[in-house]
Amino acid sequence: MAAEDKSKKPKIDLKARLGKTNIGTQAVPLPVPGQSQPPPSGSGKSPNIAPPPGISPGIPVPPFAQPAKAAAAAEPPPKPTAVQQTIKVEVGEEIIKEREKAKKRLIMAAVGTALLGIAIGYPVGQAAARNERGKQVVANAKALMTDVKAANEKMKELETLLGEAADKLGKKEYPAELAGQLGGINIPFDATKVDGASISGLNPSALRQLLNFTKGCEELNKKKDSFKNLLEFAKAPVEKTWKEEKEPVMNFSVLFRSDQKGVIAELVPVKEPFDLGKDWPANYAVLKPERTQQGMKSVEKKLNRYTKGDLPGSGDPVLIPVDPVTTSAFTSQQVVLNLRKAFVDLRTELKGDDSNPQNPIIGLIETGDNLMTSIQKVTQGG
Repeated sequence: MAAEDKSKKPKIDLKARLGKTNIGTQAVPLPVPGQSQPPPSGSGKSPNIAPPPGISPGIPVPPFAQPAKAAAAAEPPPKPTAVQQTIKVEVGEEIIKEREKAKKRLIMAAVGTALLGIAIGYPVGQAAARNERGKQVVANAKALMTDVKAANEKMKELETLLGEAADKLGKKEYPAELAGQLGGINIPFDATKVDGASISGLNPSALRQLLNFTKGCEELNKKKDSFKNLLEFAKAPVEKTWKEEKEPVMNFSVLFRSDQKGVIAELVPVKEPFDLGKDWPANYAVLKPERTQQGMKSVEKKLNRYTKGDLPGSGDPVLIPVDPVTTSAFTSQQVVLNLRKAFVDLRTELKGDDSNPQNPIIGLIETGDNLMTSIQKVTQGG
């Protein structure tokens, strides 16, 4: 049964099938490579297809079997037209120009940002520098104000001591302890306290006050030391003067002697002054200055006191006592005057003097107070 089925199958004519196409019943010859064949009638497609290598040109190749590379090699892409080339060049140049512009804008933006940072940073940096400098100026001003305040406190202490001593002197009581007290006081301010840093924040008015204050403190220390020495020296003469104010004595006499040209007078101190209100001695010793080979020296001479008659034209010299009121400049009275003047000068230096409204004297204490007010404005940013 199986054999019969096989025998009944129709035989296929391969040659007949290969020689025909599917376009109707008309056979289409295969194209020869290198030749261009016109398309068959009634067809809208071009059969211009090259067979792959190894296949006989007499066998048509199915359309789906075309190699891509071969097709590409057989059909190169069309060249761009002149208009397309122009557009491509123009677009390329515009892009390059835009890119250059964008690059310049980016650079300018970066430079602008940097300049803005510098512009902002410069004043900020300057402000920071001023701020740091301002802090140092304030610190220096505070240190200077502390020094001025310490000096003022010492001056006020000195003024208190001088005031107490003046009260004693008014009562004819010698302030013997004052000399020791002055030795323990020093005004702690001089030129070493003033330098460029400490005065950097002061205005011209405050600077003048500072210079006057500095000079005044230095001079005050010198005057204080001189006054201390005067106090130690003046104790005995002042006490003697106070005693002699109650019981005046003859401290000087005039000595008359003859000379080649006539009578000459000499003012000589009495060795042992005698009381004005008691009996005067008939003769007493004086200290007469004389020239010697070693120079001038006082020589003691006891002479008669002149009582009456003509002044001697010859013989021994005579003495005439001198009223003590007229010789106060040569006695301890002058020491008292010098001491009193030193007191007045020192207190005026400290407290000033407004007795003359047209020309008032400002004391160092007031100068120091004014200076501290000026310095305080610096510490407060004023």
